Amino acid sequence: MIKEETINRYLKQIKPIDHMAKRRAMLKEANSLKIPGSLGMLDIIAKQILSIKEEIDPRDFKKSIVVMAGDHGVSDESISVFKSNVTGKLLLKIGEGKAPINAIANTIGAKLIPVDMGVNRFNNSCKNIINMRLGYSTNNISKGPAMDRNKVIEGILNGIQLVSSNELINSDIIAVGEIGIGNTTSASAITSLLCGISPEETVGQGTGINLDIQKRKKNIVRESLMINRVNPDDPIDVLAKLGGFEIVGVVGVILGAAINKIPIVVDGFISSVAALLAHRMSQTISEYMIVSHLSAEPGHKYVIRELNKSPLLDLGMRLGQASGAGLTLPLIESACAVYLKSATILESEIKAEDKNI
Repeated sequence: MIKEETINRYLKQIKPIDHMAKRRAMLKEANSLKIPGSLGMLDIIAKQILSIKEEIDPRDFKKSIVVMAGDHGVSDESISVFKSNVTGKLLLKIGEGKAPINAIANTIGAKLIPVDMGVNRFNNSCKNIINMRLGYSTNNISKGPAMDRNKVIEGILNGIQLVSSNELINSDIIAVGEIGIGNTTSASAITSLLCGISPEETVGQGTGINLDIQKRKKNIVRESLMINRVNPDDPIDVLAKLGGFEIVGVVGVILGAAINKIPIVVDGFISSVAALLAHRMSQTISEYMIVSHLSAEPGHKYVIRELNKSPLLDLGMRLGQASGAGLTLPLIESACAVYLKSATILESEIKAEDKNI
């Protein structure tokens, strides 16, 4: 109970973006050599970023990527191409710097932070992986609740505190994503619940399953919703009944970013589900949030619609690992640089007589 009250105190710290900062960003655009609105969606994002963090140094734009990892008991139902032990193997490769997200982070100059939120049969001998383990795996959601309510609260607080730590507190922007075999099943169940959509619409191919497995996966989502009797108006109950350790961690990071006034870029389907739950806890979260891309997973579009957000990219991606969010960071960085480094109209000696109209 005390920890739940701590979350409520944190939620009260999330304040709307300063409207004066937003006006200053708009004034900067109006006086810039850049034509207003000429960057399209990136104009909106740049003004959002500069309204949150006015003191960005365009020569040292500090980008961070957080990857939360967790195993799911529902993977025992063989609803993925891979067995659950693959989560740990992939996490280890991220820690060793050899996974796809490492290639992205290295290319764009971002700091990468992998976190073990609860990976089964994983011996964390890699100093680069942060241990915030809530357990070895969630329970099978088709048989009962994924985890205890106290585990959800602990995981959310861990995520908030991670953003407040020296690892992330100086970030100008944070991208967040996840890995976890079986987590599209959890995300599909949560999407069906919160968006009022049938599993027929929310369940996709995940890691590349065939149609027979996909049909079984839909049935498991239906069973999970029936057996758990989730309260859709209580995000903590939703996470406890249907979630994953890594999804809980992503919720915490999103909340922590807003508390510390750091823009947060959300990855694909699973991370957006976490974002929706964070949004249900505090609607002000939306002002700090950017949805990076539209996933190939069919349920993702319903989650984005519920968040009232537009994704920056639509590339048919479903890799996970915060890969989509990572790929948008240099786009966002460049858009902010245009605002911060472009000459003014006055400096360019452009006058009224230079216009045709």
